[in-house]
Amino acid sequence: MSRLLTAMPAAALAVAVLTGCGADPAPAAAPAATDKAPASADPQGKRRQMEAMRADCMKGKGFKYTANVPGPRKIPAEELQARTGDYDAMRKDREKRGFGVFSGYVYSEPTIRQMFDGNPNTSILKALSETQQKAWDTADQTCYGAAFSKFTGKKVTSSMDALAQMSEKSKELRGRELDGDGELIKLAQAFGDCLKGKGHRVTSLKPTAIARAGQDRFQAEVEKLGAEQHPGEKSPGFFPPELTPDQARPYLTREIKGALEDLECGKDFYAVYQPKQWEVAEKVDAEFGVKEGLFGE
Repeated sequence: MSRLLTAMPAAALAVAVLTGCGADPAPAAAPAATDKAPASADPQGKRRQMEAMRADCMKGKGFKYTANVPGPRKIPAEELQARTGDYDAMRKDREKRGFGVFSGYVYSEPTIRQMFDGNPNTSILKALSETQQKAWDTADQTCYGAAFSKFTGKKVTSSMDALAQMSEKSKELRGRELDGDGELIKLAQAFGDCLKGKGHRVTSLKPTAIARAGQDRFQAEVEKLGAEQHPGEKSPGFFPPELTPDQARPYLTREIKGALEDLECGKDFYAVYQPKQWEVAEKVDAEFGVKEGLFGE
């Protein structure tokens, strides 16, 4: 495994699993643009307390840990509109970014590696030997689990356990509220028929599956490229390939074409699906402290 990826805290790698493996859309950092908290409130108060507990726990185990309280991220209005089903906003986004898989290589979008560079503990880990890194991360997983459990009321043993529980909860709610929705089932059928007519392979007509099919297709491509560049290496997430903008542009061009065809076929479907998916995501985020900054690295 590369030194950089080895040095990523497991709690941070949990985010990589969410963002890099075709899972549900990654949760947005708190507070979102839709939050109504008064300006005087500290939206990161619980995160600060959780990080203080985590640092004390690590100190008690003989390790250095720097409290990590990332700045709040507000969801831009256009992004929020696209994520909640506005056709014009979705089209504008897809005309530039496709499904959002290869666009990060062509434009100056944050990469997974850059995300971790902002964590002050990455530099601490880089200074340790591989054996020390493993010991540090084992201790941090225990401390993260204890702190996350205290401030969310969940019983978790590590960041990956928190991820697994969150993913399972999301899967449960999406299955019940989206795949079990009669209106979405009918719209997904028409969506699938249109895609087949354009020569696309449709393996499932479940609303959640067909909504992800296009992105999953290109995600598989980028993961294949990463695997080819890093043969034999494994991680909880995946190894992003090294691509220059010029190398990535042909992939993005194909991705944009596919994303626009997907949107045209699914125009009626997404108008109903996206708002309902957003509601499900909000429920899961609230349960796992996402808006308070408790979930993640």
